[in-house]
Amino acid sequence: MFNCTKPVDFEQLDDLTLEPVVESSLIFYDASAQEFFVGGTEQITAEDFVEIDFFNNGFIQDNLIKVEFVFNIENSINRPYSLQIRFLDSAGQSLESFTINTEASANNQTIKNTHIEVFEDESLEHIKRSRIMVFTLEMLPGEAIDENTLGRISLQSKGVFYLRV
Repeated sequence: MFNCTKPVDFEQLDDLTLEPVVESSLIFYDASAQEFFVGGTEQITAEDFVEIDFFNNGFIQDNLIKVEFVFNIENSINRPYSLQIRFLDSAGQSLESFTINTEASANNQTIKNTHIEVFEDESLEHIKRSRIMVFTLEMLPGEAIDENTLGRISLQSKGVFYLRV
């Protein structure tokens, strides 16, 4: 039997950098065209929010280097839509926002749209102060809808968080 050992240089750990990536679902939304027609009237907006507790952590504050928010939207309604995302602090003040537009589907075939919004540097510092993420889906002007209008709109989103430790 042979036993080989080499001195271990623990000072190499000073140069060790870990870069984990964490993904988290944010919001799912799915509605038929008829759900935008209530009581004989078009309802042009739908709104929801998510409380963001992820950033309320010292480890995340110190080690988060980049955030990507990924949005997949599918629209088979013959109306264009606008999705606005706003990030609010604990006092309800807007820190960052962006808008994603989706085309109308004239033939009720599904139109797929993927949007990635990246936050680094100064914009990342704003996102780190966020406590609420507000989603506002607005149906834009176009062909009138009623209880017989075909199609659906759906939204899936996730956050991708890049850390450096």
